Amino acid sequence: MNLRLSIDALRVFRAVAQTGSMSQAASLLHLSQSAVSWKIKRLEQQLDCQLLARSGGLFGTTDQGAVLLRHAFNILDAHDDAVAHFSPSAMQGRLRIGVTEQISLTDVCAVLSQFSHHHRKVDVQLAVEQSQVLRERFADGVLDVILHQDFAGKAAPGDTLLWTETLHWCAATAEQTLPGETVKLITYGPHCFYRRLAEEKLGQAGMAWSVGLECPSVAGMLTAVAAGLGMAVVNARNLGQGVHRHAALERLAPLPRVASLLRANVNLPDPARDGFCQLLLAALQNKRHDGSRR
Repeated sequence: MNLRLSIDALRVFRAVAQTGSMSQAASLLHLSQSAVSWKIKRLEQQLDCQLLARSGGLFGTTDQGAVLLRHAFNILDAHDDAVAHFSPSAMQGRLRIGVTEQISLTDVCAVLSQFSHHHRKVDVQLAVEQSQVLRERFADGVLDVILHQDFAGKAAPGDTLLWTETLHWCAATAEQTLPGETVKLITYGPHCFYRRLAEEKLGQAGMAWSVGLECPSVAGMLTAVAAGLGMAVVNARNLGQGVHRHAALERLAPLPRVASLLRANVNLPDPARDGFCQLLLAALQNKRHDGSRR
């Protein structure tokens, strides 16, 4: 068998696997949806197997597709590194990125470091804010790309799902008994949807609450929880180091899953924005395949 897999076709396949959508992959790569569909079909014909399957409205990889996806990451990364070495990027301009602190800044900054290394003439600006504020600034044209959170199933048509995760009630100790008459909340701020969720769930459970402390950083919130100043809603990544699940409250007032989402304005071509989004999606997809991301 003498097969030659097209770099462009592998890039299309990776984009569909990352976004779960032919149309979103087409927008990201500035191709028509029919071109994306044709390239996927051509790959499947070449390899004589099904690579993608639709489930719940989204495309996911088959077993054979997952194998090809791992190879596609390696091939495309090596190809792009070689091109960057021999043809330094002439890309320039400004890229304004907004990230909620509930999403790992370590992951985002690692991608930014790689992007800036290849595209030194692009001025990158990073803002860390609450999700609602990020969405407002994106709508106003202040930000080009945002990584934000919302309840699972609430994604807007322009959002790309990165992952979903479970939220937890947390306290300084892993107590199994319910708190006293009033739950003291430690919150990120008045616009944080974690706070609105906490208030709603406590109200439904018939429990009184009060805001004991507002802190404009997740690190500050976790320090306050560990010091015993109150309780907070956090994701699993922030448990530990003096912050523990409160199982009794989770049984009384269970919390829903939330989605981490990527939103970018793909209606107008922007090489810097598109390049960053592709790099970020590839990095996060790699983490999911390594088992370090849900």
